[in-house]
Amino acid sequence: MDESGKASYNHPSDLFTLSGVVIPEEYKTKVDRQMRKLKKKFFKDEEIVFHSRDMTRKKGPFHILRDPKIETTFWSEYISILNNPVIGVIFVITNKSKAKSKAWQSKTILERSYKRILEYFVKGLKKGIQGKIITESDPSQDLLLIKAHNHLQGIGTGDKKVTAQEYRVTITSLSFVNKRNQDADVQIADSLALVGSMMYRIKEKKNKSRLTNTDKMKLRLIERKLASTTNPSYFEVLI
Repeated sequence: MDESGKASYNHPSDLFTLSGVVIPEEYKTKVDRQMRKLKKKFFKDEEIVFHSRDMTRKKGPFHILRDPKIETTFWSEYISILNNPVIGVIFVITNKSKAKSKAWQSKTILERSYKRILEYFVKGLKKGIQGKIITESDPSQDLLLIKAHNHLQGIGTGDKKVTAQEYRVTITSLSFVNKRNQDADVQIADSLALVGSMMYRIKEKKNKSRLTNTDKMKLRLIERKLASTTNPSYFEVLI
């Protein structure tokens, strides 16, 4: 898991997007190898960390993406890695102005977002398959994720489709990491979080005319994931 924007009303972001990427354990090594090869090809450094803000703004080591041809080629190759049907995505989005009008506190946004994404994750796992939660750590938010996790361990999902016992058996660990831990899946969640936000804005305004070619490629990737019937992905606007 990773995110785009902040739940705090003191942060200038208008959206809080929680992004999740679901990858089978046995595929992680392969995707890590593919990403390292991609990083070395374009940025001459397989240890570089994909960070969506810097990639979108084409800052620092990502400045080469200012060249339209390089940008198109890079995103085409990156998306081809993510296009594997075994990879699923989950987006949970909050419009902060609407949340504020309903008197949601920033911690309410976080608690509801965390609880919802964990519910989608556990319900999406096939029977007999266990899952691990890996998220980028934020000291100001970690306790709220633990609270949501403990809530589900205690009473299960709100719709009673997964009992507390089933959740405890299915979800085997909760890990907090930072980007330097080089988790390929966390970097993917980060790089796709802004795509989830972009999809929300398009759905609200129903206007794709200003999208770049790379934006359209990213959106088509998510649309394909959401349309899958064999490995469902999820997109929900909380408010």
